[in-house]
Amino acid sequence: RSLPPSDMPPPNPIQLQPPSPPSRIPTALSLIRSFLAVAIFLLAIAPILFHDTSVHRVERQFEGNLRVPRKDGAAAGGSKSPTITKRVEYYLNETNAFGLDYNDLASPSSNADINIQLPPDIGSAGRALLTHALQPRAIWDEDINYATESQRCAKYFTYENHVTNFTHYNNQTRTTRRRIFLGSLIADDSWHALGALAMESYGIYTAVAFVESNRSQTGTPRELRFVNGTIEHRILVEGGLFGPRTEVHLDQYSYELEVDGGGLIREHRQRNVILDLWRKAGMKEDDIGILSDADETLTRDFLRAIQMCDIPQLNADTQNCHSPKIVVASQVFEGSPECMTVTRKWMHPDLMLGKCIEGIGEEEFRLKERQRQRAFAWRKDEYAAKTNYKSWPKDKKTYPLWNLADYRRDTGGFEIFFEDVDYLPFRMGHTGFHFHNYFETTEQLRTKYLTYGHPVKSADRMAIGSIHPDLDLMVDCVLGRDTEKNKHKTHSKRLAEFEGRIPIAYQLKGYSVARHLELRTILLNDEMGHNGTWHETDKAKEGKNAAAT
Repeated sequence: RSLPPSDMPPPNPIQLQPPSPPSRIPTALSLIRSFLAVAIFLLAIAPILFHDTSVHRVERQFEGNLRVPRKDGAAAGGSKSPTITKRVEYYLNETNAFGLDYNDLASPSSNADINIQLPPDIGSAGRALLTHALQPRAIWDEDINYATESQRCAKYFTYENHVTNFTHYNNQTRTTRRRIFLGSLIADDSWHALGALAMESYGIYTAVAFVESNRSQTGTPRELRFVNGTIEHRILVEGGLFGPRTEVHLDQYSYELEVDGGGLIREHRQRNVILDLWRKAGMKEDDIGILSDADETLTRDFLRAIQMCDIPQLNADTQNCHSPKIVVASQVFEGSPECMTVTRKWMHPDLMLGKCIEGIGEEEFRLKERQRQRAFAWRKDEYAAKTNYKSWPKDKKTYPLWNLADYRRDTGGFEIFFEDVDYLPFRMGHTGFHFHNYFETTEQLRTKYLTYGHPVKSADRMAIGSIHPDLDLMVDCVLGRDTEKNKHKTHSKRLAEFEGRIPIAYQLKGYSVARHLELRTILLNDEMGHNGTWHETDKAKEGKNAAAT
């Protein structure tokens, strides 16, 4: 792709040399060709390899942290570690943010001003987060300021072309904010993820739609968590968590018959209920629908940008649904606010105009079931952008509407949006956050990997770090161990020292380190131990052997 002048490598100076002997000319030309080929290859893959920050391969150290070494090649099991009762001393810009035993943080007695009971098993840092998230407050960025909107819009661009594809704000055509509707499945998601999601989007969404199922993706029965009358329901639906005017809709999904297509189709059947809730909430063709998981969110700044900026995908007058999807490049936090990965981005959530969504757009452009892989599934390739919609009638003014299986997959046309930043080599900053593998107990984490998407056999009998490479990274990060052998790497500094945009929730003084230390205690006290490593599993070794072959 085209690179801005500041990202272009300087040309190599040309040195004039005396003529070489004829016999050496072929060798010199071969070397030059080889050098140019390598240089072109490196330039081509550089945006992919280095679009995040430089990886500092050093061990992580935090105030109040004890390093827990892991014996390389140790078995999955291990002895239970004693409880750590460290005192949190967290300094921000040399100012003491707080210093107390973190088990005393945000005790239940401090919640009187929010008039709602908090779950008893979410830890002290979780109670602190929810106490702030549920506190009624002004929507500070609601008023439209032309100068602010112009500056904001000038920061966002698509991966296709960094130079010309920046968005912009035209105050002659956009004087009101677009409405946004959020839709997500929900199950055993941690309140640390849900609270961070709510704080990031407070007061922005017109409506939020959650769908909970009595079965996991693999069909395993689970107890419904957000039933009317429970503490969890009151917080999520009735507590004003997402803002004073944001409607929160929740539906429970149940399907007891065998599902044709397995777990993914069960998931897409469940997602389809989101469309019903969006219609119930009054979604129109010129509104925006964001399809997400409950541990994902756009940054608040990008949420405000899609409400006001002139983005072709969000122009209802010109959108023909050929390539309507906007993909968010999310910064990944692995288990802890202090375990931010720097070698990957998560390409969700996804968003598009209601005009292109089944049930919201015009019915004449809806695909028939035979034009999809199966009921509730994604479209066949001949009705997708990858084949330029070769089987779609050429006389139709609009391309096929998207169901939520299309939405979540990469079936159709899309553009990835980044924020222009100066601290990354290719300026491709994140536009969202992914709070991955957040949990209250290790039992919940094992259940997730045993019964949900891409299940891991015997996850309930494995050390956390042995289950998946992402969990291995999380365990090493939380316990302060070297992450050199991990598939991905984490930022070597504290979150407070990160140059880029961080979640609003993580700006609560002391929260990120307090939660980090809570996770540390949970992992050290896990009954199956913490010495297991994914690198020593048979699956990891098979992958290495296959790669070598």
